[in-house]
Amino acid sequence: MNDLPVREVMTRDFVGVSESDDLLEAVRTIRNADATGALVLRGGEPVGYLSAGAVLDHLVDAGGFDTTVAEVMADVPPSIRPETSVAAASNQLAEANADHVVVANGEGVLGLLDARDVARTAPEPIAAPAGDGNPPPAEPDDRVGEHDDTYSQRSVCEVCGALAESLSNVNGRLVCADCRTV
Repeated sequence: MNDLPVREVMTRDFVGVSESDDLLEAVRTIRNADATGALVLRGGEPVGYLSAGAVLDHLVDAGGFDTTVAEVMADVPPSIRPETSVAAASNQLAEANADHVVVANGEGVLGLLDARDVARTAPEPIAAPAGDGNPPPAEPDDRVGEHDDTYSQRSVCEVCGALAESLSNVNGRLVCADCRTV
């Protein structure tokens, strides 16, 4: 795939919030940065991730913003070193089923890497082979135009299971004339 180190493609500008931050203020910070989430930091150490999806789940379950980031955040994403290849990072994203990986060295967080960053490293698409640009002609299908009265004009009633010439929508179900009157 790609031996390019992740430090070359990672997102260096990421949103960081604290566990003790008010959830509403953290959401405003994420929105103002036009981001989809924030890395939750304790000092400079990552301790979780606050995603828009986690906030929505919380709102559905608990019904409000009256809490802290710590109550809503997910576990910290996996971490990789900046010299890790994009290919290895891509595998780690897939294996961990994660949206992001944290890029860090022994001194702190350097950035985040997500699938969009990985996709930007993909090679250019392969050009179409030279030629007149026209696809080869399709082979004729000798069945075109034939009328098949056996089954093609019939459908299955969702109540009785019978084949019918026409069905009607009754309370969201397709039913035959016999079932429609029942």
